[in-house]
Amino acid sequence: MLRKIKIICLSLLAIVVLWLAWSLLSHRMPWQEYSQMPHELKVLTYNTQGMAVDKYLDTKLEMLEYINKLDADVVCLQEVLVYKKGDRLTLPMMRKAMKNYPYTYFDFKLYNSRRQFGNVVFSRYPLVNKETIQFESKANISSQCDIVVNEDTIRLMVNHLESFYLNDEDLDLSDLDVSNIQENSLVRKLVRANRLRHDQVSVLRKAIRQSPHPVIAVGDFNSLPISWVYWRMNLGMRDCFAESSVGQYGSTYQRKGMSARIDYIFTSKKLKPISCEVGDAEYSDHYPVMATIGW
Repeated sequence: MLRKIKIICLSLLAIVVLWLAWSLLSHRMPWQEYSQMPHELKVLTYNTQGMAVDKYLDTKLEMLEYINKLDADVVCLQEVLVYKKGDRLTLPMMRKAMKNYPYTYFDFKLYNSRRQFGNVVFSRYPLVNKETIQFESKANISSQCDIVVNEDTIRLMVNHLESFYLNDEDLDLSDLDVSNIQENSLVRKLVRANRLRHDQVSVLRKAIRQSPHPVIAVGDFNSLPISWVYWRMNLGMRDCFAESSVGQYGSTYQRKGMSARIDYIFTSKKLKPISCEVGDAEYSDHYPVMATIGW
């Protein structure tokens, strides 16, 4: 039993060390510079943490103004929380703030008589064939649609894979009880979330294989670049940040002094990452990631 406890503790320590290492080293210089291509699409992904969930309405509208100024062609938002009426952020308010984007896709997983929660896409190009990618999860969601860019069609997948649902107490390892490690809240949450993400990414890979069009898969995958989930998503795909970022740290998530790259933009091999960067806005516990993609 003691040996098993030691193995689990060492595994947890390894996870923490690797997390910190990747927060510092998860950036690369591009191997080559791509020349301007005949077609280019600027894509933004941003986990909004409930649209700055604890902030006042003015800050939420300021956040939308910031997103507008990034000037992406397609804006993919996760964890969007909107209310149906009242003095809080509503869908009509979002539409008005993002009026430069005539095409929208709202895919909500949780909703009731007062509020809605899920993925939102704003686009300058038509969005067709909208549907939810079905997998097991209470609150997380993946959505897909096709972007019609002139005579070309690209399959867009917007993902928010299973969250850890960690609280501040979980992140305080000073009180970790190694004598009963299997009942520890942090361990149970890590195991459950990883199991669900493994199943969810298998569903996504099937959807990618079945796509009749080149794919752009974006979002919060809640997984490090050393994880099995990342390996599966990147198999036969391109990681825009790894291929085209220039001298920038890759951390997309920040909480309690811990940082990590868990938000990605992947593309099919037929598409080419031209540039990719991580924003520094602090409206959410995530940072926005934007890539220019060519073909």
